[in-house]
Amino acid sequence: MSKKEKEPTYKLFDKEYNQEELNALTDEQKTMIQHRDDLMNKIGRAEFNLIQMRFGLKAFEDGLKETFEEDSEEAEVVK
Repeated sequence: MSKKEKEPTYKLFDKEYNQEELNALTDEQKTMIQHRDDLMNKIGRAEFNLIQMRFGLKAFEDGLKETFEEDSEEAEVVK
């Protein structure tokens, strides 16, 4: 690794851990970090999906609302 490249670190509880420090963790700690990372990824995907679902719901509700307005306009023309 060149001097310009920074060694990769892992931030946890406002502290940066270098690879040597991570290697010194117990197996239990390493497993818990993996679970934490996996859960954070799942939460991020869930938030993304929720935004997507809300947008889709709004689009369908807007489309449905338009059909009711069209039905109302057609009923007025028939009168």
